Amino acid sequence: MKKLFNPMSLWLALNLSVLLCLGGCSDDNDPIGGGGGTVGELVFDWKVESDAGDPVLLLSDETYVLSYHAEGVESISLVDVPAGWQVTVDEEAGNVTVAAPSSSVEADKNYTLQLVVAGADNQSITTEGVNFYHVTFDEPEGAFVLNEGNMTTENGSLVYITPEGYVVDDAYKRVNGTELGNVAQDMCFYDGKIYIISQNGDTNAVGNSFENDGMLVVADAVTLKKLRSFTNEELSQLDWPTHIAVIDEQHVYIRDNAGVWCLNMDDRSLSFVDGTENAPKARLATVNNEVYFPLSGSYMAYVKKIAPSTGQVSSVGTDAIFSASTMINYILGIAPADDGNLWIIATSASNPDREGMITLNKLDLATSELVQNRLTEQPDNAYNCCFAAYGNTVYYADGTLIYRAKFDAEEDGLVDEPLVDLADLDDNVGLLYNGLGVNPSTGHVYVNTLKGLGNFFTTNAVWEFDFDVSVDTPVHKFDNYTHFPAGVFFNR
Repeated sequence: MKKLFNPMSLWLALNLSVLLCLGGCSDDNDPIGGGGGTVGELVFDWKVESDAGDPVLLLSDETYVLSYHAEGVESISLVDVPAGWQVTVDEEAGNVTVAAPSSSVEADKNYTLQLVVAGADNQSITTEGVNFYHVTFDEPEGAFVLNEGNMTTENGSLVYITPEGYVVDDAYKRVNGTELGNVAQDMCFYDGKIYIISQNGDTNAVGNSFENDGMLVVADAVTLKKLRSFTNEELSQLDWPTHIAVIDEQHVYIRDNAGVWCLNMDDRSLSFVDGTENAPKARLATVNNEVYFPLSGSYMAYVKKIAPSTGQVSSVGTDAIFSASTMINYILGIAPADDGNLWIIATSASNPDREGMITLNKLDLATSELVQNRLTEQPDNAYNCCFAAYGNTVYYADGTLIYRAKFDAEEDGLVDEPLVDLADLDDNVGLLYNGLGVNPSTGHVYVNTLKGLGNFFTTNAVWEFDFDVSVDTPVHKFDNYTHFPAGVFFNR
């Protein structure tokens, strides 16, 4: 369902209108609509590149050159160029250069290039429009898919999906000419910047060096231009970092195999946060400028809070968790709720490999009160997050089957329902990879699927659903863009 550009379609459109006019116009001096062609001695035709898109996607300050063939031309003028866009016609070279606005300029995102080509005896051609779209990366309705890459052969990468469903593949490299670190794991947003952490940085697990921008990259959230980066050597204390949360420039929290570390961006110092030992390989939750993570084991489950103001780690809601009507012995995942509280999905079993009662819980962080609902199935284990929440609706997956749970504080029974099995929609769906994402601006649910592991991972899809509209027809489906997707992320 991705919008594709067919150069043959544009060629036909450009020339069909000319043929129609030549057959039906009584006066060759009348200006014609359409894409070009021949009017008397006047000739104009675009030379459309085979990889052009419709629209042509341009990043901030990026340029695109269209070539043309013309004969009998006395002048070429532009039609309605909006503010911020720069367009130059070079008649000697036979091309038109379109430059997208700078990120700092208020300008229309869309521009349709049209020319009025004039020749002798008042002959003229008005070309059919060629569409352009200025991509910025700060649209709340857009989505990022972070790719781990193959840990032995390639770096991480970033795919961006615009609100309209246009895809910018390998966006970070397209902007910067360099690549993210090997096995990119997680990303977050703070104060107009994007923070991206990778497990291996510039040296993979078997010691091979990679050409990339290191273990931690900080980029501008509008343009994606790199602002800062940290190499493996600069972050040598970290052991396979996986997740990141940012409170401010002095409190950048990074989880690794030891626990959680605090990076001060001012002096580049890295210090371990005591009390975070054995923090699980799971996304950190940030609520009210404090960072939360679960800790489970031996029939004991805790939610831990890191307070940046003191650097102290404490348990929250412990009494409520221990006394819950359905036992919480192992926390499968946590996530911030829209109302400033905390979602918890847990099992009554001592570990995820045993069968237990699965609960959806909301913990009030101010009062430590806990409200429970029950779920039918245990969500798949996904290191970024085993579920995604939008308002009081939670989505999770069991295999390739997607479930929706509508949390109800008055309900003590099951609150979920199966929506769709993606394997029924596409034979190439073999498994989901690293959980779901839900856009906080639109409520659309994103799912990454692979045909399989091994040699099958290159057959994949990113699905975007509006389940309030349809449970089996996606808004968009983007095929074969991912390389082991770490998750879906939203600039908010």
